[in-house]
Order: sequence, then C-alpha cells, then structure tokens
Amino acid sequence: MIFLTGPTKPAWVLLCCMGTLLATCGPSFGASITKSAPTADMIKTILKYLKLESKELYEDYVSKNSSGEVPIDESLQLPCFTLGCEASTNISIIEAYLEEVRRLSENRVDTSRVTKRLSDITCSDVRCSNSSKPSVSGPDKFYEYKSFKLTVLKQFSDCMEKLEAKDRIC
Repeated sequence: MIFLTGPTKPAWVLLCCMGTLLATCGPSFGASITKSAPTADMIKTILKYLKLESKELYEDYVSKNSSGEVPIDESLQLPCFTLGCEASTNISIIEAYLEEVRRLSENRVDTSRVTKRLSDITCSDVRCSNSSKPSVSGPDKFYEYKSFKLTVLKQFSDCMEKLEAKDRIC
C-alpha cells in the first residue's frame, strides 16, 4: 500500500471527494444530463414490450382481483397516445393514472416496468415537452377503487394493442 504524505495528499483527497460529489450531485447544480431521442428500432422494441407488459398487467389483475362483478367505468377516458408532439402530454397523463393504480392497490399492482418504458419513449424535444406533471385522484369508495383500477388497466392495454410503431416520436 502506498502512503501519500506531503502536499499531494490533500490534493488527492480533494480530487476524489469532489469527483464523487459532482458525479452524484451534478444534476442538482445545473449540469445537464441530456436524454437522446430513441431510434426507430428502439421505439419498435419498446412498443413491443409495452404491448406485452400492458396486456400481462391487465390479465394478471383480472385473474387475481376481479371476480367478474366489477364493471368497467365508461365515464373514465384514458388518453391513448399517438406518436408525435402530443405523445409527451398523453404519456405523462397515462403515467399519472398508472401511478394512481399502484397507489390505490397499495403497491400490489406493479406498474414500474410499464412506467419506465413509457418514460423511455417520451419525447425530449423542447417544443413538445410538457413540464407539468398531471395530478390524478382516484375514487373515494373501495368498490370504486376496483372499477377504477380495472378500467385504467383495460384501457391502457387496449390502447397499446392498437398502437402502431413509427420511425419517430417527435
């Protein structure tokens, strides 16, 4: 083991500590971390997984939690995004609904993979970005919880089934 003494020791300590600090806290101090736009192949792959995972999420919820008597709430309309400038807005709304489903189910419905894939496909173009995160509040009654969760998962699954991959999001 090499022991450093003299004036170089504080320099090494400072370099190591500041490097770690900047790597950890850099984004907080204005260092930009840019998200590159996904390529056409990445979009197609992400959409393929989103289709599968949204269907699995819905079918898993139905098999475990719904005994057939819970109706789908037709008044609740989840936006089905198209790939374009409005995609970022619709994706953030869908993410908010999925987060509310996760919260209402007390983390028993794991929407994290789907939400991660949605964020991967979000447009990073400044002209298209929507900085505000929408707020979605679920119902107040327990029976309505089930209907809300079932409706969101069903509509999201149906939306993903219909969506066709394109070469660009933005």
